[in-house]
Amino acid sequence: MTEPDNHMDTDEDYDYEVENNNAIVSMDTEYSSQELGSGSKKSRPSTGQSSHAKAGSSQPSKDKASEKEVIDVDKEPAKDQGRREIASRSEMWKHFTKVKNAANVLTHGRCNYCHRPIKADTKLDGTSALKRHFNICKRNPHLNRDPTQPLLQRTPGEAPVNFKFDPDALKKAFAQMIIEDELPFAFGEKSGFRKFMAIACPRFNVPSRRTTTRDAVRCYFEEKAKLKKFFKDSCQRVCLTTDCWTSQQQDGYMTVTASFVDENWILHKKVINFFLVKGHKGEDIGKFLLKCMAEWGMERVLTITVDNASANDGGILYVRKQLNKTPGNIAKGKFMHMRCAAHILNLIVQDGLKEVDLSIQRVRAAVRYIRNGGNRIVKFKEILEEEKVESKAFLKNDVPTRWNSTYIMLRAANVYEKVFTRLAEEDLSYKLYLSEENDGLGCPDETDWENAKKMEEFLGQFFDLTTRVSASLSVTSNTFFHEIAEVHLLIQSWLESEDSLQVSMGQRMKDKFDKYWGLWHINNKESMTEIDNVVIEAQIEKGNGKKGKKGKGKEKEEKEKENINLLIFIAAVVDPRYKLSAYTKVVIEEIFGPEKGQLVWAATVTCLNDLFEDYRQMYAPTEGTAEVDDTRASKVVRGSKLQDVIAKRLKKNNGTSSNAKSELDKYLAKDCEDQEVKFDILGWWKVNAIRFPILAQLARDVLAIPITSVASESAFSTSGRILDDFRTSLTPFMLEALVCTQDWLRRTTPIDIQENMEELARMEKELIEEFGGLHIAKGKGKAGNTKGAKSVEVESMCISKPGPSS
Repeated sequence: MTEPDNHMDTDEDYDYEVENNNAIVSMDTEYSSQELGSGSKKSRPSTGQSSHAKAGSSQPSKDKASEKEVIDVDKEPAKDQGRREIASRSEMWKHFTKVKNAANVLTHGRCNYCHRPIKADTKLDGTSALKRHFNICKRNPHLNRDPTQPLLQRTPGEAPVNFKFDPDALKKAFAQMIIEDELPFAFGEKSGFRKFMAIACPRFNVPSRRTTTRDAVRCYFEEKAKLKKFFKDSCQRVCLTTDCWTSQQQDGYMTVTASFVDENWILHKKVINFFLVKGHKGEDIGKFLLKCMAEWGMERVLTITVDNASANDGGILYVRKQLNKTPGNIAKGKFMHMRCAAHILNLIVQDGLKEVDLSIQRVRAAVRYIRNGGNRIVKFKEILEEEKVESKAFLKNDVPTRWNSTYIMLRAANVYEKVFTRLAEEDLSYKLYLSEENDGLGCPDETDWENAKKMEEFLGQFFDLTTRVSASLSVTSNTFFHEIAEVHLLIQSWLESEDSLQVSMGQRMKDKFDKYWGLWHINNKESMTEIDNVVIEAQIEKGNGKKGKKGKGKEKEEKEKENINLLIFIAAVVDPRYKLSAYTKVVIEEIFGPEKGQLVWAATVTCLNDLFEDYRQMYAPTEGTAEVDDTRASKVVRGSKLQDVIAKRLKKNNGTSSNAKSELDKYLAKDCEDQEVKFDILGWWKVNAIRFPILAQLARDVLAIPITSVASESAFSTSGRILDDFRTSLTPFMLEALVCTQDWLRRTTPIDIQENMEELARMEKELIEEFGGLHIAKGKGKAGNTKGAKSVEVESMCISKPGPSS
């Protein structure tokens, strides 16, 4: 054991220790300066250790002192003597949080406002990046940003645009979203949406239910004023489509859709009215149509497309009589009545399927067996996986009275023929359920599946044909005569079948086809005078009243002699691919037969010439215009009076003399365009309208004819979704505003708002006064309350009564 050191320091020892301590201090200073650069932190050795080292040494030499100092430097430093971290001097760290890596080295700074990480390495980045982000951070509350300064906003697929916070524009956009997406007015009051907007746009005050309703009505008036202005400037003649609908509350509604081609040769279809009606009689429908036309300022209507309801016939007759009193009615309204092609196709197929083949009934029963049980579907899918049948469409039940649903059922079932065959072999319950002992029809066999495939192919052609003619965003009138010929050939193929059931089905379809399209009647009425026609129409009207059965018989006889609307073939003639070519003539003869086809061809040529003459009188240069042009020409070339007289007469007759061809003759003389190439008929007429200005006006009107009423029926689908079980308290005015405005917003009206601001404001004011005139009149006593009276009246019309949800 070592004894304690009780040695007492002498004077000699003290001198040596002082000298040694001075050396240690100097070495420590040098050592600290070197280690400071390398980041190390070491403590210097204590003097007590040096003193004990001296006690074991005999001579005070510098070498031993240096050796002692090296040993002390390598010794681990004390923890409590480490060097403190230098405080951050940048002001940016008041707004950022330091982020260090595993080695405790600073790498990033996280923004305290938007929480975005910014690089801030002390050696590579510094705080410059932090300053730049601080000056542009959108959530930085310390920035004194100019409120009028716009920000760049980029929408996917579009170029960046300046964004400026505009609460009025946001309220308008919110109201448009409510209308387009068919959302309830109370959507802005839902807690989830408010939380979302608090994060997405905290500055936007989400409007309440009543504010949204007023904004929606204001949007309706604005869009209606724009559309009225567009009709006035760009619409030449319109083609209307109308239909009636009954809501869940057993209220009758009527919709009117306007179709036209504007001056830029763009097809437009707009739902212009959706209103409540009290009766569905022919005269009532006619009065509603005239009221709608007067509201929109439409005086020139070419056609009105309706379904085959008898009330629509009386409505068209009423409108025709009234429009014949005004100038500008083409051919005295002779071609105004256009029957819905989709509705006629539906009647043709339904008549043919009144007696469905036994094979179709067996397939229908097999599909219903699978669809009516959960365990049956599981068993069916197990066999489906074993047979490796791949199909995304599963089995679907059909409605026997709707042939299109029967087609969809057969299309899905024919894919799983193998699965049904194995199911009959392995599942006894399936076989017993369909057996004749249980009043079933039996399981479908191989022959049944063959018949089902034939029926699917036959109905599929009608299904595709209906889809083509029901297009509402493209021109369909120019190719409709092809579709009629296709229907004729399909029916003829069944009439030539060896199956007696198919022959009987084809014969029923042929009878319905001939009633609307396949027969051409030679009516003496065509040679009658206008007075005789008025007398006959008066007798038909009288038949709806006192004369009962006799009047109805006359009306029925008149319907049976109705011919197909010749505008269908005129639309084909203005198509530069067909014109009055041999191709068009062969198609007409195929539909009507060789003998009747010649009559239809002659009637088509006569109709074309008469229509062109009517349009020439309306759109050819007038005599006054010709005189002005002749006066200008005479100033340039003198002494040519004979040429002036000839030019004047040619302009007056539009080149109908024997020495010159008319526009129609020049158009028909040109070669037809290629039928195989994808053809844009509106684009062709846009380019060639300068060459054929009068014929272009005719083509512009005829090509806008809708051959189906699908455009109006689509409005019923929208109204059915809007007026659901939770919004039954909506008023008729509000329902009309929502249905019409949705259609207008989805297909914007191309009008320059800035150039027409004053007129749009005037028209909007007239619309508001039209709906709020009663209360405005009462409020005229006080000038300051006029605006309030308007808002109160509009609000009382559109705000629904308290209900389950609005």
